Amino acid sequence: MPLNPARNLSEQLAEHISERIIRGELAPGDRLPEAELARQLDVSTNSLREAFRLVEKRHLVEIQPRRGVRVKPVDETQVRELYDFLFVLLGQLASRAASGWKPGEIEDLVALVGRMAENVAAGDVAAFHDTAFEFIHNGLRFAGNAYLVDAIEDLLPQLQRFSYIALIEETTELEVSLAIFQRLVQHVVQRQAEQATADIREYGANQCQIVLRALAKRHAA
Repeated sequence: MPLNPARNLSEQLAEHISERIIRGELAPGDRLPEAELARQLDVSTNSLREAFRLVEKRHLVEIQPRRGVRVKPVDETQVRELYDFLFVLLGQLASRAASGWKPGEIEDLVALVGRMAENVAAGDVAAFHDTAFEFIHNGLRFAGNAYLVDAIEDLLPQLQRFSYIALIEETTELEVSLAIFQRLVQHVVQRQAEQATADIREYGANQCQIVLRALAKRHAA
């Protein structure tokens, strides 16, 4: 793992661990042995413990007293509750973006949707996933409410994890998601707040069902 001396070490470790969980390289229930992982990454156990606490706040791991750290399992209730709650917040964000953008503020969002189209044309799932969440992060500036931003940011890592499951589970999800993002940005540009809210809610509802189907297959295997 390459480290950047200009950034906080624990935050870099947290990003590295989070990314491995989001991408499925660390599976639900996997143990993360502190001493072994510290040796592998060539870091102190203190830095790693702080990183674990940061990842726990992202709802990606569980820190269990006297039992260590493990990747948080995923179940149907957890998936339904996340999509049900978070997409209410993201719908509010979409509405605020459509209602309140000013000239010069949305060109980057339009460009990101263009990049998503390039990702789909290349069949690059990981790049599409990254670009989609860059779009969401950039859209947070339209929230106009620090509590709304905090609530969304707190849950985005878990959504990234589920979204990646959906993208690798069904190959058509790339095209479906792209079409929704294209409509979304069009409705934002046209200041159609109600339609933008409906777009983001459709995105969540569609993706939730794919994740649930993926979980059902895994449990049946």
